[in-house]
Amino acid sequence: MKWLLGILLLLNMGLWVGFHNHHVETMPQHGLHAPLSPEKIKLLTSEEIEALPAGSETTGMPGSDKAYACYEWGSFDANSVKRAQAILARNSLMATMQQKTMQETLQYWVYIPPLPSRQAAQDKIRELKAQGVDVSVIMQDAPWRNAISLGVFKDERLATKLLEQLQDRGVALVQKAIRNQEKGRVSLRINDMSAEMVVELNKQGEHFPGSELKQVNCQ
Repeated sequence: MKWLLGILLLLNMGLWVGFHNHHVETMPQHGLHAPLSPEKIKLLTSEEIEALPAGSETTGMPGSDKAYACYEWGSFDANSVKRAQAILARNSLMATMQQKTMQETLQYWVYIPPLPSRQAAQDKIRELKAQGVDVSVIMQDAPWRNAISLGVFKDERLATKLLEQLQDRGVALVQKAIRNQEKGRVSLRINDMSAEMVVELNKQGEHFPGSELKQVNCQ
């Protein structure tokens, strides 16, 4: 009987191995990737490559959807640059100073000379508004404290045109002069500044007559 049981056991094992091999062979073979279709592959010419749409380029800090860029703000004298730096520091912005030549900072200024007091300057501002002059700033720094700035230009012709328009409106005491011709003027270079901060600094421009905030290439 033992030999009969042994034969039956061997037969069962043989049947199981045969069934397993047949099942493996008949299973569909799934690759990790779909088979390539060579007839669908096309080599592009150089003209076709150039015609492809360019990938979008974004300017921004990693992990942010806000645009950042580099700017130059100036020019400033020794007193005004300290106030400008304080504004940047309050907004957690770092800036490097760049010395400017007299030719780079040369501007033409239309203004009313310093008045006896700030109250007199404010009264003059109201008078100017009544004459249709809306753009005017009371100067804060010596030696021009309580003077009224009406416009600053790189082009002398524009300054002359404004002077004539103001005189035609009856504005008294208005003058034109060369501004920012002194030595020691600097500009502030600011890296990675957001568009929101650009708007804020432009609002501060009224406290720095003749200053300009312009976008520059990042170094």
